[in-house]
Amino acid sequence: MRRPESKFASPNALLHAKQLGQAVRAARLARNSTQEAMAERARMSALTWLKIEKGEVSVAMGAWLSALEHTGLLDRLTQVHDQKSDVVGEQLRKDQLRKRARGSDEAVKKFDF
Repeated sequence: MRRPESKFASPNALLHAKQLGQAVRAARLARNSTQEAMAERARMSALTWLKIEKGEVSVAMGAWLSALEHTGLLDRLTQVHDQKSDVVGEQLRKDQLRKRARGSDEAVKKFDF
């Protein structure tokens, strides 16, 4: 039996998905558009659009991106893909940079011909 996707998402992720769905709904209402009209523009079913507005995590990422694009919210994701805004990740990348290995003097003398 298949487990629901909500079992895979943390409570924090579920909260953010719900907030993102509310933002999509607010943007749609601000544009005075119906769910059916926005779903048609975004090339998805009205049921999928409804699930997005509810913040369901079972909806495919492509559908979420299409909904964000058609409500004018897609540009707000720029911070997510900006590596400089990920302070922890940036520090880890710097720490893991390969450093030049230097041989000890004894190792160099051992192979000195």
